[in-house]
Amino acid sequence: MGVINREVGEQGKGFRLQRLRAVKLMLNNMKKSENAIIYAATEYIDDVYIKSIEGDQVDETAEGDKDYHSKKAFSFMSEEVKNSMVSFIDSWFEYSSKNITYCFYTNVDIAKEKNTKGLKALDVTLPDKPIVTLLMNKEFDYPNLLDTVKKVVIHEYKKQYSDPEEGHLYSIEKMSDDLWKEFLNQLDWKFGEEDDKELEATLIQEIGQQSFYPSVDITGKESHVLSILLAELEKRQNNKDLLGRLINHSDVRRVILEVGSNQYRKNDPLYEQWEKLPPPDDKRNLEEKVLDVCEKYNTRKLGMFARKVGMVKRELASIDSKDRGAYQFRIYDACEEKLFELIEEHEGEVINQNVIDEWIKELVACAEGHLEDMSQDYTYPFKNSDTLRNTILELIDSCYLAFDR
Repeated sequence: MGVINREVGEQGKGFRLQRLRAVKLMLNNMKKSENAIIYAATEYIDDVYIKSIEGDQVDETAEGDKDYHSKKAFSFMSEEVKNSMVSFIDSWFEYSSKNITYCFYTNVDIAKEKNTKGLKALDVTLPDKPIVTLLMNKEFDYPNLLDTVKKVVIHEYKKQYSDPEEGHLYSIEKMSDDLWKEFLNQLDWKFGEEDDKELEATLIQEIGQQSFYPSVDITGKESHVLSILLAELEKRQNNKDLLGRLINHSDVRRVILEVGSNQYRKNDPLYEQWEKLPPPDDKRNLEEKVLDVCEKYNTRKLGMFARKVGMVKRELASIDSKDRGAYQFRIYDACEEKLFELIEEHEGEVINQNVIDEWIKELVACAEGHLEDMSQDYTYPFKNSDTLRNTILELIDSCYLAFDR
């Protein structure tokens, strides 16, 4: 007997909310107890999985996250809710544990059900209050609640399982009211919660207030700690072995300690793109490229550029090849696009020295802004504008960039 595989895998890599919630739930559990062993994973059982162990007490949470901006509210009849109910009851049968809490998390509000033709066909009488509100308050004996929930869930289950031999339909149809209440009691409903952007801001604030290492100062590095944890969850998400998917409380502590003591360095993965760039077919150096568009450019200034290129080559050679490749590729990528714009804007115009100098300033500003933005997630070897400017000159000299087409 099989059940629907609801682990999104590769398709779930863009679901930032899941990873944010995993970090949030882990931090919440770590604050509750310093002695608990806590694990977290995404795309296991549901979108987020958390397990906390302290002595003989084991608590687990499987959470489905629904981040919506196109809808203002969900009712129990919303497809998103019904789909989660089928997922929850499948898990309830599969894992048979009273320690698992099945959570439905969303940023939208609760809506009351409408008496549609579909509901009339199921022969249900709706409660006079929103079903989700009643479930949230554990009012399982409220008039018409249990009957409606049972009929809607079973109807949805049959829709999702076309083969009656698959899933747990037979067992669900035989469930007593007491078993239904037992199942519903393990559900946790979180409506009107933070969306991904709001949650990220909250997490950055909470990380900044961490008390795990009181002497470790991570001021200004909170977003770096968060991005490392998110990347770690994403990296492990598609591991076929559950243990390989999990991060634990020790990982969180380690990241905070390493970032706070400047020991942690995360490579921008785009260093691989730099290594894959084909060799440039433009053999001109920096001086030739400048003079080809501006014959009267100051030769002494060109000599200064040559010295700057030599200096930055030594700087770049002194760092790790991955750091160097990512740094150069990010600058190259930003400047290539900006140069296209600048060349098109001055099509047919006479290019003088002032134009060239202004273009270099604009390239520096563009690359600086790009690196600053990417620094929210990655660490780069140089922060100063001088090295950045000289790297741009070196990219022109090494034939990847030019002032003409």
